[in-house]
Amino acid sequence: MKKGFKFVFMTILVIALMLGSFFLGNKIAITSGDKIILNKNDFNIYSKTDQMKAVIDKYFLFDIDERKLEDEVYKGLFKGLNDPYSEYLTKEEFSSFKESTSGEYKGVGIFITVTEDNLIKVVSPIKDSPAFKAGIKPDDIIYSINGEAYPGDKLNEATAIMKGKDGDDVKLVIKRKNASGAYDSIDVDIKIEKIKLLTVESKVIDDLGYLHISQFGEHTFEEFTENYEKLKDQNVKGIILDLRNNPGGLKDSCVKIADYLLPEGPIVKTVDKNKKEEVDMSDAKEENIPMVVLTNGGSASASEILTGAIKDYEKATIVGENTYGKGIVQTIAPAKSFGINDEGAIKLTVQEYFTPKDKKIHKIGVKPDVEVKLPDDVINFGPDFIDTDTQLKKAIEILQKD
Repeated sequence: MKKGFKFVFMTILVIALMLGSFFLGNKIAITSGDKIILNKNDFNIYSKTDQMKAVIDKYFLFDIDERKLEDEVYKGLFKGLNDPYSEYLTKEEFSSFKESTSGEYKGVGIFITVTEDNLIKVVSPIKDSPAFKAGIKPDDIIYSINGEAYPGDKLNEATAIMKGKDGDDVKLVIKRKNASGAYDSIDVDIKIEKIKLLTVESKVIDDLGYLHISQFGEHTFEEFTENYEKLKDQNVKGIILDLRNNPGGLKDSCVKIADYLLPEGPIVKTVDKNKKEEVDMSDAKEENIPMVVLTNGGSASASEILTGAIKDYEKATIVGENTYGKGIVQTIAPAKSFGINDEGAIKLTVQEYFTPKDKKIHKIGVKPDVEVKLPDDVINFGPDFIDTDTQLKKAIEILQKD
């Protein structure tokens, strides 16, 4: 199995590029009077930043938090890329990011992203988390937290509040689109809890095996193979692989699972800005138990890599709804790794990925073979809600016919 990068790839995935750091307040000269000039003729981004900092120092009325100001300069650089997935992470934010893939953290239990119109949108709630139990759904818009509105450019601040202290209550105002296309406003009270995340769960439904992957973390491949082999030992006649509300995660974990399931050949192709291609390959070993894959609008990124590969190899019937459509790869690494004197990290979109048959996913998603929508009033799904889970019912029906 060929690895495209030496660094760990994530789907929210990161390799930092060599970026020069800003040194605020240096290399400027202030003349007499109010005029501020630069001591060189080259008006580039660095010198202009120094000039503006000098204006702030000289005239701003209130106290300045130098650390916050500097962080916001770095964040502004990436915001100018107009890419919600590229950003500068402070030391604290980077620590939180690493925690989210380790399998245990605290919070309300939702994966969120920023929309093109600068809103914070729910990709998916974590099953059995406080947000899940409170009825938060994919595509909900988080409008306000504890009475304060949070647009997309305040994503990190919003995340910090929702990852507060154990037992804290968080009051959310959710905007949810109704059947007419308008947005209803919903008040939700959620308690922050420690969340230990097992990313794979399995169950036997009649003579069929059910596998749900909630996200692709550090231990997902091991959890998946353990559960898959356990189902095989119970002589199941088919496997239902549930990727609904799976927002992605570590590309490496996803590729390992694809390699485990698929025959020899390409799994995913990634292409960078210079048209350089990297291809992850599967070996000749494969699994041949009949399979149905369940997807919805919360199935994103690494979930779409796995779904797209399975569909291209016709290894399963895809049932449910069109996936999210995030077909770009981010890479993340500490700034110090590249000689930048900073405790934070850089997350940057560096590649686009394509299915084995070279199909584009970004802003398109993966279309199911059999489209089935859950009723609008259905919040929960899975074996415990089989009476109302129309997508799971269809998967069972397909496998029992084979």
